[in-house]
Amino acid sequence: MININFEKCIGCGLCVNDCQCNDIKIKDDKAVPLNKACLNCGHCIAICPQNAVTIDIYDMAEVKEYNPENFGIEPEKLLNSIKFRRSIRKFKNEPVEKEKLKNIIEAGRFTPTGGNRQPLSFIVVQEKMDDLTQKTINVLYDFACNYEPDENDPISSESKRYAVMWKFMRRQYERGKDTLFFNAPAMIIVLSDKRLSVSPVVDGALAASNMESMANSLNLGACFNGFFTFASESNDIRNYLYIPDNKKVVTSLLIGYTDNKYLRTVPRKKPEIQWI
Repeated sequence: MININFEKCIGCGLCVNDCQCNDIKIKDDKAVPLNKACLNCGHCIAICPQNAVTIDIYDMAEVKEYNPENFGIEPEKLLNSIKFRRSIRKFKNEPVEKEKLKNIIEAGRFTPTGGNRQPLSFIVVQEKMDDLTQKTINVLYDFACNYEPDENDPISSESKRYAVMWKFMRRQYERGKDTLFFNAPAMIIVLSDKRLSVSPVVDGALAASNMESMANSLNLGACFNGFFTFASESNDIRNYLYIPDNKKVVTSLLIGYTDNKYLRTVPRKKPEIQWI
């Protein structure tokens, strides 16, 4: 619920003009919350020049005053950072500090979600990485063994390729080589509550992208793992991680330190753009 300190409020109307839900009005030269359709997005908090607005479901101590020196990002540096990032598949046997993992999750927590429903939750795996690796490889191996070609499936050839890969992955694992999680010391699993989110994959993917950027800024390597996302549909994985039926695993990020030293960006295909 929106609360407005009338002693601070100067009735400027900025919060009224910026409220997409039309849930604030001006009365007697003061902003008055209606609290009928509020999304709790916090725009009113952010735009008020008098810092007169609070929302009671949030910890207002989290609010930071804007300062260009601390908040501004130079466009060229941001673009260079995006271009320079790499998916890391070689990790050092070195634990990741808990505070850094918390910062990565913070980047996901503050990512926008549809209707500000904030449906995301996270599972951090560290101590049980070895167990999860074995369970995931076994699940993928079972999928591979039960794979049957379907001539009517347009991606049948891709499915067959994965089946072969997962069998090979199991053989490699039995020989002591992890080609699934690459001995990453940590994994963050991004989940979305299907009861809250209209587009759980979009909500989770947007957050995961920001989380990867934060990991890179902390000098950590990161890699999205689609094979785990596929395996997470199995009851074995969901029961092991205590994932309820209402939550969908959107993606997962392998996190750790790496010895890889990249010296430059890489090229990409030219963008396909339609200007109208």
